[in-house]
Amino acid sequence: MRNVFKISFSFLILSLFLVSCGEDSIINPTVNPPVVNLASGTGITSGDATLNIGESFTVQITASKGTNPMKSLTIEDAGSKIDISRLTFSTGGGGNPLLLTGATSSALDIKITIKVHTDVSTKAYKFTVADDAGNQSGKTINITTKGTPPIITEPSVDHKVDVNVNALFSTKFKVAKGTAPLQSIEVLIDDVRAKDSTRFFYQELTKPFNANPFTIPVADKDNLEKDIIIRAPLTPGIYKYTIKFIDATGLSSSKNITATVGKKVTMLQGILLNQSGPDGQGGLDLDTGKSTGTVSSDPSAITAEIRDEGILNLTNDPTWKQQISGMNGSLIKYIIKGKNGIPETFKFEDVTFSEQIASLFTNGTNFTQKSTSGNRDVSDKVAVGDVFVVKNGDKHFLLIVKNVKITTTDNLDSYTFDVKL
Repeated sequence: MRNVFKISFSFLILSLFLVSCGEDSIINPTVNPPVVNLASGTGITSGDATLNIGESFTVQITASKGTNPMKSLTIEDAGSKIDISRLTFSTGGGGNPLLLTGATSSALDIKITIKVHTDVSTKAYKFTVADDAGNQSGKTINITTKGTPPIITEPSVDHKVDVNVNALFSTKFKVAKGTAPLQSIEVLIDDVRAKDSTRFFYQELTKPFNANPFTIPVADKDNLEKDIIIRAPLTPGIYKYTIKFIDATGLSSSKNITATVGKKVTMLQGILLNQSGPDGQGGLDLDTGKSTGTVSSDPSAITAEIRDEGILNLTNDPTWKQQISGMNGSLIKYIIKGKNGIPETFKFEDVTFSEQIASLFTNGTNFTQKSTSGNRDVSDKVAVGDVFVVKNGDKHFLLIVKNVKITTTDNLDSYTFDVKL
């Protein structure tokens, strides 16, 4: 029994020695930290609250020392000390941290008025009391700020414009500040911030945006009445422009402008008849969809852009060639999916702008056959669904074959085209 007692006593002495030589993180359980509370009352905030930007709130902090005298009170929002310029103390001077001496090192009862943060967000406000041994206690409340965003009175609703590629269009905006002064204008195209700020102008073409967002001039930060001028894209299409006005707190208001950029196509239907039929047929005027002849004593009367190639032989083979070629200087190409840069997803129905037709001509596939006389490029045998693009001077036409009518007893064979121009 004596040996057991000696071993236990020795272990106790060793343990005490190790504790006395250990790390500072070993806490003496007999030490009590300060006790901190947020009092409640009229005009006093003691819990989470929502305030407008620019407002202030007041807290009443009460604290009493624990084992050791209190040394300081620190006030933070979002983990950072609040600048003293935002704090007003009910008694005496102040600081952050506020040093506690004399009577306040034992008992503290103080009101502090705090200006809320200037952005729209929720931040944790923490009030921490530390004693002279470094022990701490504190209370935290969440303050949410809200505000009135910029007020757009003109235009009152989103609107639409039609404009040519690379052309200018403008919209007048009347905007007043809400809670905070206006700060900047941001332009988005199809919900993505526009990269080329030089295509936007503030009131005059001599004042392009130097950045996006664009900083609003000082004179206009409370109210502005200005035209926002936009240069349309080089590529035709339908674009949604969002003009967003942002204030100094990050609040924003916006209006949308839907811009149809480019010349919308006109569509008509035309029937091209077998050239070997009655006089006055065999050509097709793509501007009107009307059939014309291919020969006339008055060349100006021949307005067709395309022609049919007729039958194989007027003497002994009346078989319809079922081929077309250009007239009056027209050039014709095939539009073939997956070839020469034409996507596999190409659809005649999706072409909505004249500029798209001109672009398609560049990617068209040339005819490889020649007419009997050898002076014209001619198509292969025309079939339903074939798509052609025609260039005549500065005009472009897109054609799809909707029907091929073949007759065996006469030369009234024909093609029916849908034409976009």
